[in-house]
Amino acid sequence: MNKRLMLGVGLAALVICGCFAKVEVLPAVSTPPVFPPLPAPESPTIVGLAVSGGGSRAATFAAGALEALGELRIKESGGERSLLERVQYMSSVSGGSLATAYYAALKPPKAAPVLGDRGLSPAYQKFFSAYKAAMQENFEWPAAVRQLLLFRAFNPTKLASSLADVWDDRFFHGMTFATLYDREARGDTPRVILNGTSYNSGKRFVLTTLPYADFDYDFVGWFLDGLKKAQPAGGGKTEGFAIIEKNLESAREHLLPLTFEKIGADHHQLPLSLGVATSASFPPVVGPVTYSVCGQPPYQHIGDGGLFDNLGTESLATLFLKKLPRDDPKKRGLIIVVDAAYPFDAGKYDLGKNKKGFEVFKEDPSRVVGIMEERANAYQLMLWDALRTQGILLPDFAHLRVEVLKHTEAKWSGYEDLPDECSDEFARNVTPEAIQQAVSQIPTKFRITRCHAALLVKAARKVVEAHRGRIVNFLEAQP
Repeated sequence: MNKRLMLGVGLAALVICGCFAKVEVLPAVSTPPVFPPLPAPESPTIVGLAVSGGGSRAATFAAGALEALGELRIKESGGERSLLERVQYMSSVSGGSLATAYYAALKPPKAAPVLGDRGLSPAYQKFFSAYKAAMQENFEWPAAVRQLLLFRAFNPTKLASSLADVWDDRFFHGMTFATLYDREARGDTPRVILNGTSYNSGKRFVLTTLPYADFDYDFVGWFLDGLKKAQPAGGGKTEGFAIIEKNLESAREHLLPLTFEKIGADHHQLPLSLGVATSASFPPVVGPVTYSVCGQPPYQHIGDGGLFDNLGTESLATLFLKKLPRDDPKKRGLIIVVDAAYPFDAGKYDLGKNKKGFEVFKEDPSRVVGIMEERANAYQLMLWDALRTQGILLPDFAHLRVEVLKHTEAKWSGYEDLPDECSDEFARNVTPEAIQQAVSQIPTKFRITRCHAALLVKAARKVVEAHRGRIVNFLEAQP
């Protein structure tokens, strides 16, 4: 056979092989839970961080926000502790999952103090310097190279594997969910929740070492119970209430998440990097990642956790509702949301000037999902606020506080307020509004410019400072 023909056939075969499906096969678990439950936190106040999606923008903002939160001093009976030492849970999505996993895997151990005499301790200064630099690395180029070298170029599902390989080589070095659990058990890191979405069912898929029981919260049951108590005494069940009950019952199953434990899979040896890539897989560019128990169907196709909750708050809220008994006024919860999600309104500036509507998908391919997410979030906020004000289901604001740190809410004073890395990127007469708009339009990619990264880190410090009083006062208040 002609050598050129043989070479062409060989290359074609490799390309075709690169298009084949890749299934992550997990063994079956015989006795749930997959990981034994750990002792509940002793503190009456539970603290959790929710870290949004948004590629390197979200990861960089999260690193800056965690550093600033680490410097917050909380007075306690035995002295002062860093806010980070009070954090027991971290829930994340997409780029936020990279930042969360890095923090959980590489932060100094529990024995190392976060605070020194002035600011962070030397160990944490070194850690955060490396952390911020790591989140600013270019992950797209090395992942693309792996795609080509391993003949995966025409298979976006394998791009998730390429990203996982890059992150494992650079940061995680073979760390699995079992080694993550060991760090959690020693108290070296908060309990970690990486959020994905099952494309099979549309349910939230939670990648974690926490037992499924922690998320098995019957929201609908408690909701109906609260509504019944709000009905007029002796009035019986009205027709309207009967319709509400029927509608809620149909939603009950959809609100409960899936976990590896729930599908009978043992994920002890699942690489943490692949868990991150699963949470960050946004088709058609990346993923989804396909899992199977013992190589048999049904196959679970799991991708981006931010399809309808790009903040990672839903998993934390469910967890907190399970752990905050409504009849125990001493139990309280604080959720700090580190939100660098791409603002939906940011796209309107360019769209308003563009005659070619279809180009929206070129510049912002996630905009269709963003529309659905915006509406879903609006309804969710309306429901939750209505329930709180009526005293139904949810703890009041004194017992469950949510503080949202948005990268777009940082207040800028002008050119003199810009970081040095941006001195050539803006005119000297730039307005605060123009800087804020520039921050809001930092794109969602797994690479970032030096100026954009510096803006995000400084924005993180600004918003943490703006929320400092409310966070500290809540944690220092007596339940």
